Amino acid sequence: MNLPKFRFGTKKAIESLAHDLNMPYDQNMQDWSYEVADPKDIEKYIEHYRLISDEDEKFVLMEIIIQATNDQVEGSDSLKYWDITKGLLTDDFKIHEYTIFYWSCFDSEDTENTWTITPKMRDVWNDYFGT
Repeated sequence: MNLPKFRFGTKKAIESLAHDLNMPYDQNMQDWSYEVADPKDIEKYIEHYRLISDEDEKFVLMEIIIQATNDQVEGSDSLKYWDITKGLLTDDFKIHEYTIFYWSCFDSEDTENTWTITPKMRDVWNDYFGT
């Protein structure tokens, strides 16, 4: 398996999203996109994602969307938001390749020890690469 190129959220993209989405920001937050993600605000994140064109902002916002999707409590909401998220990931696969790989947890054979969304992320990865 070819490993994707490492990618991370830029300070500029994080600050822009924090401002645009009225989210807390502290430069000492190591995992900002995962810390600020709120499953109740997923509609707002998806709507904003569809409006932006900056790839760095899309990268960071997708991390938030994935965390918010993973944290959905209601099964019907989880499925609904996964379908939307999967479409965004598929459409912008090259932007999110590293994130998809990260959430796929290929270093763990047992998905019981991974995130709820991991098997679905593996499907996105495998569908793209035809494996």
